[in-house]
Amino acid sequence: MNEILEPGPEIPAGTWEHDWVSSVVAKAEEYSGRPSRWNGKLYEQAGPVAGRCLPDGSMTISREHVLDPARPAYTPGRTLTGNERYAGASATTMAVFQARLSMDEIGDDSVPGATPRGSLAVVALEKARADQFSREYSGRIAESMTEHSLPLPAQAPAFPAYSAATDHLLYPLSGSTGMSHDQLGDLIDRTELTQRFNAIADRAIDVQVGDLVPESHRAQLREDLAGPLRRGLGGLTMTEMSQLTDPGSKERWGWDSAGWTAKEFDANLGDIKDHYESWNAEHPDVEPPELPDSLRETFRDREEHTRQIWSDAGWPAQQPVAGREKEYYEQLYPTEREQEIARLQQFLWSHTAPSRRTDSAVDSSGRPDNVRQIGSARRPDRGIE
Repeated sequence: MNEILEPGPEIPAGTWEHDWVSSVVAKAEEYSGRPSRWNGKLYEQAGPVAGRCLPDGSMTISREHVLDPARPAYTPGRTLTGNERYAGASATTMAVFQARLSMDEIGDDSVPGATPRGSLAVVALEKARADQFSREYSGRIAESMTEHSLPLPAQAPAFPAYSAATDHLLYPLSGSTGMSHDQLGDLIDRTELTQRFNAIADRAIDVQVGDLVPESHRAQLREDLAGPLRRGLGGLTMTEMSQLTDPGSKERWGWDSAGWTAKEFDANLGDIKDHYESWNAEHPDVEPPELPDSLRETFRDREEHTRQIWSDAGWPAQQPVAGREKEYYEQLYPTEREQEIARLQQFLWSHTAPSRRTDSAVDSSGRPDNVRQIGSARRPDRGIE
């Protein structure tokens, strides 16, 4: 098995390494107000990543990139060089990031409407929230654990596209959900990974339409609202993982994605609200029908329009809207031969492009495509996974 995916030797309890990670996790729990699902099992992480939180509750941590650089900064009485201070600060940030990830409840992928744990959208939102936490609290955690002063001022995000998109998307979503930016972030953090997009959609439905929606309608309405959120965040994967795109450009992509996603979400929500409120005004106390087919077509038009915006802006290749594949290919490839080529291209894309993966895929080098390399061109001085 690839060295990145296979846990290395166990780091036993009672060692400095295990004690230090335990302290970081405890401090992260204190600041977040949520318990970690870490079961106390700690293993060495090989390869160019800081570590991983595994589904069984165990964790891995890199000796090379985290433990060894951290140790001098957490040794009492030692005089640190400038490089040791910087290395200790970076190692602390990576450890706090891992600790924050260990506080996310995974959830059940098999529940109808759940977003798969390894899907690109879930990974994007998960990384963004952990990134925000580590940038906000790493300095405080370091200060409480060592007598040394570590250079931990306001830091650039480790995942600039994910973080920018999530942070800026929460502002318009706050208006729709009747929550502040921080309250909505807390709702996301308290919700299982597989249900986070549904939680946002449910909150918007409750606030905007209240008790006008029959429970039998909710699953479809939830999908109408969660869909834009998944596409907006998951679609950033190829940009975020690009080693040729600078952090500033990634951040701008994140800003743009938040804007386009919010417009599609708000427009769908507005149409849903109009449908139920209009029916209730004309037929009080009569159960409303589901959204008409014409409105479903409007949602598809809107999704297609958003995808075209992405494509025109140079976004990685977009796929046709579900149910409109035939029209999509006929428009682009009028001959039967060209349509067959297009179908083959579609197949290859769906099996090779990170932006279409719905699992924790592995690239040609054997590295999971949601794993951030340490020392990459995207941010040579830090790496977090």
